[in-house]
Amino acid sequence: MKFIKPIIGCILIVTALVGLFYWEHDGRIRWTTEEVASAAFDIAEGEEINEAMFKKMRVPPECIVDGALSMEEASKLKGRICRQNIKANSQIVADFFENTEELIEEGKSIFVIKPSWMDMRSSSLRSGDIVQIYSDTGDVYLGTFRVAFVKDDNEQEVTSADGISRQQNILDRKMSSRAANHIEIVATLDEYNAINAFVRDGARSLMIVQKGEF
Repeated sequence: MKFIKPIIGCILIVTALVGLFYWEHDGRIRWTTEEVASAAFDIAEGEEINEAMFKKMRVPPECIVDGALSMEEASKLKGRICRQNIKANSQIVADFFENTEELIEEGKSIFVIKPSWMDMRSSSLRSGDIVQIYSDTGDVYLGTFRVAFVKDDNEQEVTSADGISRQQNILDRKMSSRAANHIEIVATLDEYNAINAFVRDGARSLMIVQKGEF
């Protein structure tokens, strides 16, 4: 029995030393920082993204930038194009990149759908939405297009004023920064001419139908 207390004391000392070693070499970083994705090296504007461009980095919570991505989230950026130069070890934010699907395809451009042409369009329309264009009665289908811009009458972009991103449910877009006046779509010249001719020659207006989330 006289050896029990010294043995317990030795165990407690060893446990304290192990705990101190763990805290200094791993625990302090693990419990006082959070893991985010960072640039593994300098990434140049215009480069196509792959997973090898990112690495894990742990930073204090107060040093995490708004919109910083985890490694899992950053891995979903594969195939996107870098919008700006990113320095090595910089935290990764989705706004640094554009989706290759959002680039204008060869042979297409941006065309205005005038407010006088539209008989119906939703107030929730935002840049990047996919729309189908029909005649005012829905009997003529004129094509499916991506919305490049939604503008007010001063040519200012209409965005959500309540923090709702375009990717979220259309029904959550309850407030906008300003009243929409017209939209601009990505189309070929032939597609736009067909819409223009339909409105002009038939003296009819258009129904702009959102196609859901893309």
